[in-house]
Amino acid sequence: MISNKNDILTVVKSSELTTQQKLVALGNIGERLFSPVELLGYTEEEMSYLDNQMICDLNEGYALYRPRYIVPNYDVFVKNGVEFLELDPPTNLDELLDGLLIIYTHVPSVTSFPVFIGHLDRLMEPFITGEGDYVKIKRFLNHIDKAITDSFCHADIGPYETEAGKLILKAVMELKNPTPNMTIRYDINKTSRSFAELAAKSCLLVSKPSFSNDAYYNDDVGEHAICSCYNALPYGGGAYTLSRLRLGTIARAAGNLDTLINSLLPKVSKLTLSMMDKRIKFIVEESNFFESSFLQKEGFISKDNFTAMFAIVGLADAVNEILKSEGINETFGQSTRGDEIGHIIMNTVQNEVDNHEAVYASRTNNRYLLHAQVGASIHEEDKLNTPAHRIKVGQEPILIDHLKHSAPFHQYFPSGTGDLFAFDNTYVDHPEAVVDIIDGAFKSGYRYITTYMKDTDLIRVTGYLVKKSEIEKLKNKQAVLRDTTVFGHGTNENNQVFDRKRRK
Repeated sequence: MISNKNDILTVVKSSELTTQQKLVALGNIGERLFSPVELLGYTEEEMSYLDNQMICDLNEGYALYRPRYIVPNYDVFVKNGVEFLELDPPTNLDELLDGLLIIYTHVPSVTSFPVFIGHLDRLMEPFITGEGDYVKIKRFLNHIDKAITDSFCHADIGPYETEAGKLILKAVMELKNPTPNMTIRYDINKTSRSFAELAAKSCLLVSKPSFSNDAYYNDDVGEHAICSCYNALPYGGGAYTLSRLRLGTIARAAGNLDTLINSLLPKVSKLTLSMMDKRIKFIVEESNFFESSFLQKEGFISKDNFTAMFAIVGLADAVNEILKSEGINETFGQSTRGDEIGHIIMNTVQNEVDNHEAVYASRTNNRYLLHAQVGASIHEEDKLNTPAHRIKVGQEPILIDHLKHSAPFHQYFPSGTGDLFAFDNTYVDHPEAVVDIIDGAFKSGYRYITTYMKDTDLIRVTGYLVKKSEIEKLKNKQAVLRDTTVFGHGTNENNQVFDRKRRK
């Protein structure tokens, strides 16, 4: 969406945005003041499919000056320090935590904040001495929440149990902060049962950490990190860009399965891939990001470790539309034919992505990675496109059937997907039952799963966290600390994510 000067004044005059949020918004408007036809070489046909909302670029911008997601290798700091920032290698926990906080302010992303802040327990464990460590870790995590006001900021722990990991979980449960988002990279063969149960209890109480299937992602992506919502991206690299198909919008335009599969969906996919190529070429060849960044020069990242994310939303809406066209009164998630249609759609998209020679994506075999994008509230069409491949709220089957339905769809998304389940409060006293459910889900093909208590203030909207109490402030036209509260409010309005089925 190309911006204009009126967009600038709208932001400047807003009473609901903080000064920091205005600064980020103004920067995004500046990136979108340029025509992508003139600057990036988009064709008029490509623009027409942005305009009709079948393709969405998430308002990333066109004068691109950094990759969307950056995943630094923070071990470089521990080993070498940072010459550009005049930081020596840390010798104790205080120096480690202080240095990391300094580095984070220099790690950009599409949000202007870092979307990955490290495998925190691995970074901290060599410096754990016992005395006073918990207070330091808790203060460090609280600083992140108040300074990085965007819960797409993500930290990883696991798969192995560590003293640092246990202290992090203790602090997370006490602080009850939205940021950082967090994942335990879980492997039943590496993660102790007691550590998994502690993580499960934390996830119920404060909606983090989520559980990722570490072995599955290692097979597909290799050395990686989980960042932003639940994105699995190459370690020491990241993703240049993310563009998404609104599958519900495309299916409504097609009207039937034959037109969708044999004509419209392949065409729209090809146009999206072409636009992604052009965006990435500008970042690599024109923006001079890698030439000017100390992260590249000192080995925190390498442009050879970057890829890009080809995403979908609205699979449920697309399937429901096709079911209706076939005269079948069923819905995605509770329909054998619906599952068949869903896989036909995803195989069509995957075929286009797999057969496209991607630019500057050698780390992922010159192919972009499919991603189950969690939605946004950019346009009215977003109200008609359910996040990712998830079942629409209000149409969910019982838990075991839900797991069996969704697990086969995880195979398509090596750069990230996940399902969320709101649990009854009684599960807090039985985290072993939650771990059993996760073990079963992962054996069935799940990549990522989140559980939380239905009645908590801090919940996952789609892949990130917000506080319901903060959304209430926003409804009352009050400024709030985190920009993700704004996103969460819009997504809930579109998809009623606070009303997910309670699992007992």
